[in-house]
Amino acid sequence: MENHANLQSELLHALPYGVALIQKDGAIVQANRPFLEKFPENLQTRTNLFHMVNQSPITMELSRRMEQGLPWMYELPTMRVHAIPWENHYLLSIEPLPHDTRVTIQHNAFEAMMHTELDMAMIMTDANMLITRFNQGAMELFGYAPHEVLYEMTPFALFESRELSEKRSAYQDETERLLSFEQMLRLALDRGNREWKFQCKDRTHFIGKLFMHPVYEKEQLIGFFFFVFDVSSEIELKRELRYKEQRYRMFAESVIEAVLFHEGGVILDANKAAESIFKIPAEQMVGRQTIEFIAEGYRADVLRRIRNHIQTPYEVIGRRDDGTFLEMEVYPKEVTYQGQTLRVAVMRDISDRKKIERMLEREKNAIARQRDIIQSILQASNEAFVLTESNGSVLFMNVHARRLMDLPGIAPNKIQERIPLLSTFRPRDRSEMLRKMDQLFDGTAREVSMRFSIPQPNDRDEEYYEMYGTTMDTKRQIGMDSGFLFVFRNRTEEEKMDQMKNELVSTVSHELRTPLSSLSGYIELMLARDLTPEKRERFLNTMSREAKRLTALLNDFLDIQRMEDGHQEYKQNHFSLNELTLEVIERFRETSDHAIHFDHTDDIQLIADRDRIEQVLVNLISNAIKYSPNEQEIEVKIRQEHNQAHVSIRDFGIGIPEHAFEKLFKKFYRVDNSDTRKIGGTGLGLSICKEIIESHGGIIEVESTVGKGSTFTFTLDLAEDMS
Repeated sequence: MENHANLQSELLHALPYGVALIQKDGAIVQANRPFLEKFPENLQTRTNLFHMVNQSPITMELSRRMEQGLPWMYELPTMRVHAIPWENHYLLSIEPLPHDTRVTIQHNAFEAMMHTELDMAMIMTDANMLITRFNQGAMELFGYAPHEVLYEMTPFALFESRELSEKRSAYQDETERLLSFEQMLRLALDRGNREWKFQCKDRTHFIGKLFMHPVYEKEQLIGFFFFVFDVSSEIELKRELRYKEQRYRMFAESVIEAVLFHEGGVILDANKAAESIFKIPAEQMVGRQTIEFIAEGYRADVLRRIRNHIQTPYEVIGRRDDGTFLEMEVYPKEVTYQGQTLRVAVMRDISDRKKIERMLEREKNAIARQRDIIQSILQASNEAFVLTESNGSVLFMNVHARRLMDLPGIAPNKIQERIPLLSTFRPRDRSEMLRKMDQLFDGTAREVSMRFSIPQPNDRDEEYYEMYGTTMDTKRQIGMDSGFLFVFRNRTEEEKMDQMKNELVSTVSHELRTPLSSLSGYIELMLARDLTPEKRERFLNTMSREAKRLTALLNDFLDIQRMEDGHQEYKQNHFSLNELTLEVIERFRETSDHAIHFDHTDDIQLIADRDRIEQVLVNLISNAIKYSPNEQEIEVKIRQEHNQAHVSIRDFGIGIPEHAFEKLFKKFYRVDNSDTRKIGGTGLGLSICKEIIESHGGIIEVESTVGKGSTFTFTLDLAEDMS
């Protein structure tokens, strides 16, 4: 018996590949060195196979086979694992495959990379996209342990599902064929679309840059290798840098002074004002020395300031590109950007000011000229400016201020006497404004502000304003001790934008809640009750209609967003307008109780986006049905006049008041009356129709009488061969 055990041990250790004798519970009785070398050093001292290997579908299958006393073989890309029952034990061998059956060099390189400590997720799959490798970087990035994904998940489970589905739908629409996720991903990556949204185990998301490589063995696809880099912070940094760059560019372009960015005297960038001051395009200034735009006698001093990093303002004589000279005031500032020390020079052309200063020595009336210049600037501004003395006496009011604050036949000198007489202001706004002004006049505040609105007599809208008042030292400018500046800024457009945003939130929440609530209610009924087949069919039909309604709402929101962003594309198709209109009408005849009469002339051919023209017809006919609940007839008419097609959809319903015509085609606008509130809607359909028709070079119009119905007509040019 002892000799038998010794012979058994010698046989195990003589084999060139890994062999071990194990019990059915995984305990290792004997194992040779090639077997132990297959496992990490810190695990080689363990005596149970299942303690040496993480639980995975492979080890779980091996344990099940061993408990049943069955043999088992599993082949990996480079080795074969074989388990054979032997007496009361199992003989487990790990045998390398012959070289001619192994995978390509590329696959071996990928396998080696899986064990390197790279700051990226590396995932290997089989040909069916089932994950077979999951490196440490992938575990850290996605938060999954290997046993949770190996042979259990595909890489697509790691993508953010909504984006993945949306991109798949988009590519299917573009290619006009059904695509698997794998086909879609290959197509997207071929086009350079590498940034994707991924989802971690804890439901958080990140933006990753994706690379996918197919792996072949003897020209046969055996799997895929995925690389994923987390670039969320990089994208956020780029976005922030773009924002800052745009903001600083806006600042630089909005000032009237020349702004030069330079490094060590070499110009890197210049704003538009620099072009005007130095008589040279900004792009031609880039790369030249700043001292080229300085008169020779001043260049040494400017170079000294740059080399010694001096940032105090100074005056200098500048030299334009045409050789003429100007007097400048320079405000230098050094900034650090990405490790570089850059210098910003704000240059103000003070030639006029210097001339005025020299003239002041001879003529005291130069002050009046300067006041005229200031008043011209204030008159040209879009804001209302009022300049007063310390007691509130008005010194200056620009045109906008007079429109806002002038009184017919009355001209109180002091602003605090004028405010109470303004009948256009609401009483509470007048009281609050006087209180704010008193704070300035008595010195308890140096700056005040408030917002107010002014009702319009012939319109339901209001004008919104912001009042800003500040104490200012005006002695240098107009020879007085002190005074106050009041600015009234019209912020009506900003308020309209805020209202539009609020309307969007309200509309979306209301219109999406209704079909969702209906769907939820019917689902609960179907789950909670034992329904008859007739009720179940009726419930399902209702749920189908609500789902289609929800889809239509979402499509409208997406369409209007694409149109506003300028991303809407239109295809040019040659089609029959008569046939298209008849198709749409037939669909409505099947689902609606309304009688739709179709009046048309000879066949009319168009070259346009057939799907979008169909969308217009569906919207207009749907509206005609929806807004004529008590009438059962709709008229659709097509006629040809002067090389144009005219399509009219007429209903005999509730009609539209004339005052609503102007806003009818604006997004989110709905006529505000009891009838329309009962019907519901988002106010997007007509806005989308208008955008589509006008993008095709046509027009859309409406005629309506309250209580008698409405007629919507759109006009498009005929195809050239019909003209």
